[in-house]
Amino acid sequence: AARGSVAMSKKELFEALTNKTDYDNVLKACANNVKMGPFTATSGLVLEYYLNVATNMLDKRVAAPITRMTLDLIRHAFKPPPGEKALVIGMEMAGGVMVGQCAALCGLTHPDMLEWCDFVYCRKDRKTTGTVQQLEGPGFIVNRKPDSPALNCIFLDDALSSGGSMRDGAKLLKEDYNIIVTGAVYLVDRSKDRASLPVERLGTADPILRDTKVFALYDLDEVDKHVPRKSS
Repeated sequence: AARGSVAMSKKELFEALTNKTDYDNVLKACANNVKMGPFTATSGLVLEYYLNVATNMLDKRVAAPITRMTLDLIRHAFKPPPGEKALVIGMEMAGGVMVGQCAALCGLTHPDMLEWCDFVYCRKDRKTTGTVQQLEGPGFIVNRKPDSPALNCIFLDDALSSGGSMRDGAKLLKEDYNIIVTGAVYLVDRSKDRASLPVERLGTADPILRDTKVFALYDLDEVDKHVPRKSS
């Protein structure tokens, strides 16, 4: 399970999308924005190209569709029971961009979510000046401590590979703020990166993520079909 793709099936994702044209528009943008390699990933794998996903979120032509799809998936997969709230946390840097855009667009495209969803940015390291905060968001969240009442959250980031960043983020949030990562949403899952990694290097296999429900809008295999390659 730690190695398998978490990409939602196209059929199920289409059921959640408010604008069906977003699917192909975002997919093609991700494919056309790759940087051809080879590159060596943090995991040690040699990659044909670098999936330059984070920069798509700053592309004025597809930033809104990416955000709309992300909100669609959150609402579809993580809408809480009536009376309960959902907390979406984006880690520095790409996840932070995503969560900020979700907060900005939510009231325009998904106004119903304003009643039950809050958005938080999490720095990798606590500030050393000013407020010395690590979490930025609603007032009820920024002053949390390790002994605060437990709170569940949805982790947001651009690309899932080994899962190391999600594991580290989950441990930080639990240890420092008693926030539990019960869900996660990614733009792209590089699931084939996990196929040959030893289990000790699989962040997705860490016990802290055992009960975390993880979804992605696309798997890398789908993006790969649209990557422009020079003819030999």
